[in-house]
Parts: sequence; structure tokens; C-alpha cells
Amino acid sequence: MPFKILSRWAIFTYLIAAVVLYPLLFPSNYMVGTGILVGLMSVATVGFILLVGYARQLAVGQAAFCMVGAYGSAILCTSAGMDPLLAMVVAAVISMAVAYVIGFPILRLRGYALAMASLSFQLILGFTVTQWQSFTGGAAGVWGIPKFALAGYELSTDLSYFYFIWFCVAIAIAIGLVIDGSAIGRSLKAIASSERASTSVGMNIARYKLQMFVLSAGMASVTGSLTAHYLRIISPEVFGFHYSLSMITAVVAGGLNAVAGGVVGASVVIGLREVLRTTDLPELEGIIMGALTVVVLIAFPRGVVGAYEFLSERFLRRKAKTSAAAPALVADVDLAGLRLDGQAVDAKPGGDILTVEGASRSFGSLKAVNGVSFAVKEGSITSLIGSNGAGKTTMFDMICGLQVVDEGRIILDGHRIETLQPHAIANLGMARSFQNLQLFDTLTVLENVMAGTHRHTSSQLLSTIALLPGVARRERESVREAEQWLAFVGMSEYRDHLPGMLSFGQQRLVEIARALALRPRILLMDEPASGLNDTETEQLAYLLVRIRSLGTTILLIEHDLRLVMGISDHVVVMNHGVRIAEGHPKAVRQDAAVISAYIGAR
Repeated sequence: MPFKILSRWAIFTYLIAAVVLYPLLFPSNYMVGTGILVGLMSVATVGFILLVGYARQLAVGQAAFCMVGAYGSAILCTSAGMDPLLAMVVAAVISMAVAYVIGFPILRLRGYALAMASLSFQLILGFTVTQWQSFTGGAAGVWGIPKFALAGYELSTDLSYFYFIWFCVAIAIAIGLVIDGSAIGRSLKAIASSERASTSVGMNIARYKLQMFVLSAGMASVTGSLTAHYLRIISPEVFGFHYSLSMITAVVAGGLNAVAGGVVGASVVIGLREVLRTTDLPELEGIIMGALTVVVLIAFPRGVVGAYEFLSERFLRRKAKTSAAAPALVADVDLAGLRLDGQAVDAKPGGDILTVEGASRSFGSLKAVNGVSFAVKEGSITSLIGSNGAGKTTMFDMICGLQVVDEGRIILDGHRIETLQPHAIANLGMARSFQNLQLFDTLTVLENVMAGTHRHTSSQLLSTIALLPGVARRERESVREAEQWLAFVGMSEYRDHLPGMLSFGQQRLVEIARALALRPRILLMDEPASGLNDTETEQLAYLLVRIRSLGTTILLIEHDLRLVMGISDHVVVMNHGVRIAEGHPKAVRQDAAVISAYIGAR
């Protein structure tokens, strides 16, 4: 298990111990009340970290869902006489339903546009609550909210409510940590590192973002409900814009990439606010909070918990520092007569697994790909070559769904895929590597390859949170399969390293292992020999032949003609967006048009 996951569960243990000891060390009602306020904000900030830190969705209006929870519980208890616990659950369900509905349109936005859209929702909701006096009480709010009760037992003292609040915080943190250490957490970190690479292994980015938006809304709603029962009165200003700003400050101070950072940040924000109140300087709260955010962003960009984990990672790097030498897959290889385990490779391509028919793609007046057609036979190694700017990578992106196909058809194993999303194409059995390495830099080498097993081992959010046995079984399968693919490419000893600790050639092998973990029918590789020396290129050639021996079809973009002519069954040549030749490597090499446009004096 990665060191960073162990450290986060350790932090969780420390927090539990601190909660148990806090009332003993600070028994006054004031200090217990402050602890309650920290706990109330912590439930919401844990969910906020899952949304902003993990899913990378800058939805800053999450206080709106606190308001839904607060008013939902208040109205259900005072008007309908509902039990407080049931009212809190119902309000949370309503909040999550609202988040699900509005999540579809607003999560299509990015960055500041998303922030403004979510903030607009909060402002609209606040205006509605203020004006709908007959239902919400208007500016006066809802009064007479009963104290929280469990199975008829009223939590009448602050101490009993303190422990209940922190029990809820512990549940929220546990949910966050379970997600963090699961395939879902791995997917979220992968998406944050590279959306292109994430879709190439079958991850549905929109689904994961929406899931975290809905889960975050549920946690924010619980904060609102518990706050309403603690204050016993709720009005629009309780969860106004200032509360959203406090949540942002809390997650920045605590750490956007650590679930426990929400608790640490809430403690800083509430603690600082109480200090200002005791010094009769509450009007400086906004200024000091803003200054605190700036200082933390400059001095501790990963927050308090993030800084702790950074020091842990540096310690781990010193203990496991690697050399820059690439692992040896095999001894010297003759590209003219490759061998696999001492036996001659006899490729026998079958029928067409991929067919491109008249595919075109334009960028304004530039015709990057113009009516290109070719077929890739199953079990073959087909190379797509051409000079820089010929349209090869654009063609790859069209096949993978990363670029729109303006005209033409693309057929994968009988399925038309030109209108499918990239993750859907990947789940049909197509994997790819990239010209510019697209590894997930916050995941270890093993976790990078485990991300490639997503197509076979991913689990649903509810089953993951519930820790169903099938989830653990699939996770073990993912580890086992990732280890096998790392062994296949000769990278087993680097399994616990971060990609940044490896040489370029080693990183290339990790990317190939991740693609193979998809168990693809066809593997698209964009200039895999780019940046490799002669020895590494020979090792790559041997590896490609071994991959084909597994029954995987390979479509290759490559400028190294020695590699292309040595291993390819079929070669397609592009120039200025059009196909100018295709056929057996020897025939293509002698084609006059190819010699003129690409090979030339070489």
C-alpha cells in the first residue's frame, strides 16, 4: 500500500484521538461550542475537497447546499413534525437531487465560468429564500427548530452534540479516505493529471465529476441541517457568500489534496474567527482571512496536510532513489530477423479490425486530414508514417475520439465509433500511448498501470463507500494484473516510484504497460521511439513484437524508418493530410511518391 495512503489514515487516527481528548482538556462551554462549530464546517469542507481538490471542479457556491439542508430540516421539523434525523436525511436527498439536476449543465463549464455559475446558483437560492416569506419566513428565517434527537433521545447538552457532530465528521472523513484509496480516487487523481490519458483507458470524466458534485452537496446539506438544530434558528445570512469564502479559505489552508485537510482548515478558520471576536476586531475578519489565504498559497501551496505529505514523499524519495539507466528487456536485437523466445515470429494477420473510410478533419481553412482511407488487419503491426504536419496525430485523435470527424466513417470491429466519446471507444478495446508522455504524476508506477485496468476493475460509488466484498476483490485483481504488466515490460522494481523519479525511457515503458492493462484489441502508439537511444529503440522493437504475439493489433506512428521497416506488416504513408501510398514495407520504400515526399535522400 502506498505510503501516502497510510499517512492519511494515520492522520485520521490522530484526529479521533484529538476529538476524544478535546473536552477533557478544554471543558468550558465556550470551548466545546467552538469545537462544535469546527465540526459543523468540517463535514462540508471534506465534501468540498472531494469536489475541488480531487475532481478539480471550482464550484465555489457549495454553501447553497448548506442552505438547502438547513431550511429543509427546519421546515420539515417545525411544519411537518418530522423526526430530526429523518429530516436531515430527507434534506440531504433533496440537496443531492438538486445537485444532480444542475450538475449536468454547469459541470460542462470550466474554471472561472464554473465558479461564477455555481455562485449564481447560491445567489438565486438566497434571493428565493428571502422573498418566499410564507414558506421560509423570509429575512426573519425559521424559528423554534427542535434540538437534534436520536431514537427519541434529545441531545440537550453541548457535550453530547459535540460528540455526535464529530461522529458525523469521522464518517465524512472515512468516506473520503475510502474513495481516496479506491479505484474511484485513483481515477479522480488520474483525471486531474491528464484528461486525455484518462479517457484513453476508459474513464468517464463527466460521470466522476458529477458523482463528486452530488456527494459534496450531500455533505454540505448535512452541515446545514446540523447547524440549524444547533442554532435552533436559521436565516438566509447564516449560509451567505461569506460562508462560501470561509470554506474556500479552509480547504486552501488545510490542503486541497488531502481529505483530512478539511478538518485542519476548518479548525484554522473557526479558531482565527473566535480569536478576532475575543479581541473585539471582528470587522478585520475578511481582511485577515484573505491575507491568510494568500500566505498559505505562497508558503504552503499544498496546505498544512499537503506540506506534511510533501515532507513524507521527500523522505521516501531519498530512501528509494533510482538511477537513470533504462531496464534491459533483452540483449542486442537484430531488427532484420526478430526472435521471440528463440522462435521466429510468423505473423498471420486476420480480417480488418479497424477501418477508416474517407475521414476528414479541418481546422478553419486548414485541412489537417482530407479523405483518408485505410484498414488495419487483426494481429498485424501497421505503421502510419509521414513528415511532420502530415496529419498523423490528428488521424490518431480522430480514431480515439479526441477530435471530431467532419466527414467519413471509422469502424472498430464492426462498430461505428466516429461519434462516440473517447472513454466509450477505449471500452470497446482500443488503447493508445501518446507522443508527449501522459503519465499520472501524482500516482505511483503501480497505480498508473492499475489505472489502465479501469475497464475491467472499476466499481460503483455506492458499493465502494459501502466496502462491499466485490470492490476489494476487484482491487486485488487490479494490483495483480498491474504487477504482471510491469513485469512484462521489465519495470517491476520501480512499482512504488513516482513517474518523475524515472528516466524518459522508463516512463515510456510505464505508459505502454498502462495501455496494455486495458487488455486492448488494438493498441495505437504515437512515436514510442521518440527520445529513445538506439539500445532502447531495439528493446522497444522486441517489446512490440512480444505485444503482437499476445494477439494485440498495433497501429504505429513512427519516424524511425529502421524500426518501421523492421517490424511492420503494412505501412500507410500520409502527406499534407492525404494518403499517398500504402502496402508492404518494401513496396512502400520503393514508391516514387513516398521517396519524393518523405524518405528522400534517406
